[in-house]
Amino acid sequence: MALKTELFDQIYAIDTVNNAYMIEVALDHYTDIFSEWDPAPFKRRELDPDLQLYLESSADEIPAKYTIEVCFTLPPGTRNEALEADVRAGLKNSVDFKLYLFKKEIRLINTRTARYVIAGLGTLLVARLAEPLDINIFTSVLTEGLFIGGWVFLWEAVSLFFFSNRDLYNRYRTYKRLRGSEVIFSEAA
Repeated sequence: MALKTELFDQIYAIDTVNNAYMIEVALDHYTDIFSEWDPAPFKRRELDPDLQLYLESSADEIPAKYTIEVCFTLPPGTRNEALEADVRAGLKNSVDFKLYLFKKEIRLINTRTARYVIAGLGTLLVARLAEPLDINIFTSVLTEGLFIGGWVFLWEAVSLFFFSNRDLYNRYRTYKRLRGSEVIFSEAA
């Protein structure tokens, strides 16, 4: 365990005031945080895809038991507190929108999972009820097809619930963590 902590101490700096791991990002301008293709004001702008990936992977690497901070470093003499407030609002809005999309996707997967379970159990029930009617090759093939279809529906439900939903939920937790992290701006020394 000490080796793991040593490794994180080498990769990520620790803010001794808050005892939080810092995800550090060097900027030339405040606009580097947001997508260059999005002309909206900072408060409604989408994050730069590379920065978004970096923040997400860094927050994933640092164990959940530790708090994190996002620290942006700017060139000397370029800080602007009014812009920083807009950037913080833009970051918050961008992360909130991602959280909304993840919640929506998780709800969709849960709904599809429930539908697959109902369809699978219904198909298996029909196949079980039709089993005594196996009087010729056609009904026998139909019954076997219903059994196979029912199990396929149930497998798809299991796959969605345990695999797809889990990945989305992990990403949702990562963005929740980013949402709760402090955003700090400083000048390079």
